Amino acid sequence: MQLTSSRKIALLFGATGLVGSALLDELLAHDAYIRVIAPTRRKLHKQHDKLENPLLNFDELEDYAGKLPCQDVFIALGTTISKAGSKAAFRKVDFDYIVKGALVAKAGGASQCLLVSSSGADQESRFFYPRVKGQTEEAVKGLGFWATHIFQPGVLVGDREEFRLGEKIGIGVSNLLRSISPSILGNYNPTKVKVLARKMVEAAQEMKAGVQVHRALELLEEEQ
Repeated sequence: MQLTSSRKIALLFGATGLVGSALLDELLAHDAYIRVIAPTRRKLHKQHDKLENPLLNFDELEDYAGKLPCQDVFIALGTTISKAGSKAAFRKVDFDYIVKGALVAKAGGASQCLLVSSSGADQESRFFYPRVKGQTEEAVKGLGFWATHIFQPGVLVGDREEFRLGEKIGIGVSNLLRSISPSILGNYNPTKVKVLARKMVEAAQEMKAGVQVHRALELLEEEQ
């Protein structure tokens, strides 16, 4: 396996989402990447010399195996049960699409996988959401990338297009507790999306083999 730390191609799944759009900006601005491939269902409203935006059907991701060459794959796919409409539809996005995307990247030569997961992810959880997140993490770990970075942010802080009341309340309560002491919330501290995106791109430049898990408290260090 040939590894490189510069003149790389990044493959980004989830470029239209909150984290994915921040990742796209970071990747396009970083000197290590000469191309950024960001497959989406609908055309992105962004122009850049480095950017390639193939349109694809995520239900047929496996058909793209070997057709999306890259060294680093960033996966920021995700939804909510309410937005997906059912648990089955949620699992399709947060497990099936993610694992298939990672496999497509590996077939295209990716040696590093950087995945956005969630605080509390646990494949043994009795609750559906953290259980699926944990199962996804374990599946991606098992694919044998030279390096796998799993990021477990807390509630994401950024400018969403849609309003999420529960999320707004959670951020408000979290900020109150953090004003007392960040250690109270530990790895359930809110995570600024721009900090998360920057740290993901930085991690890809470390060229450190094996599985690394980056938890929410680690993503706070620049904000304290």
